[in-house]
Amino acid sequence: MPQMDGGLYGQQMGFPKMPDNRSMEQMMGLGYLPYPSCLNGTNTERGAQQSHGAPQDFSQFLLPAPVSTLRQAGQKRGLSKDSVEYRLRRERNNIAVRKSRDKARRRIQLTQQRALQLQDENHRLQLHIQRLSHEVDALRHYLSQRHLQAKEQDGGGQDNC
Repeated sequence: MPQMDGGLYGQQMGFPKMPDNRSMEQMMGLGYLPYPSCLNGTNTERGAQQSHGAPQDFSQFLLPAPVSTLRQAGQKRGLSKDSVEYRLRRERNNIAVRKSRDKARRRIQLTQQRALQLQDENHRLQLHIQRLSHEVDALRHYLSQRHLQAKEQDGGGQDNC
């Protein structure tokens, strides 16, 4: 199993350690470019230009600088509590906090109102179900009585024949 890279500055983390750079270039989708001829001992003009020419910009392939080098952990911007900028930031933050809390209160209040409305609607629907159930029972009773009366009339008429 390939060994994972320790993640030195400028190296990508999570890629397996490869024995040579050509494999890494192929993995990253870079085309295979032969190394300058200085590796085999013959230094041609073209090879010298490639290895000693203008530096190429590889900054897009580098990782950003770690946060720890930009600002030490726990270190904040040096704003005095008496400064105008500090007071302005605190005031903006206080306004944002107030606004956020008011919004949360409104959301809770609307949710509670909606819950009460749904409970009322549920109660009305339960009463409606009860009324309809009583109506169904009454109609069943009425139909069964009518059916019995029809049987009695049919049965009584046959005896008279």
